[in-house]
Amino acid sequence: MTDITRHSAESLFRRPVAEGSNAAKLEEVRARQTLRSRERKPAERQERLQRRTQSAGDGVFSKKEPTHADV
Repeated sequence: MTDITRHSAESLFRRPVAEGSNAAKLEEVRARQTLRSRERKPAERQERLQRRTQSAGDGVFSKKEPTHADV
């Protein structure tokens, strides 16, 4: 039962098989896109972490500077 459900779910998200005269070219483009996205992920993750650490000081729980009204 679970195999049937899993296979049907996998078939929903699987790319259709390339057909026609440009099938090889389409497969090559898809492979390059997949590789490019894999290479891009670590760089994007590092960028998000840097932004998160920069904005962490501006967060709700960060220590605020005293204003003239507080002094």
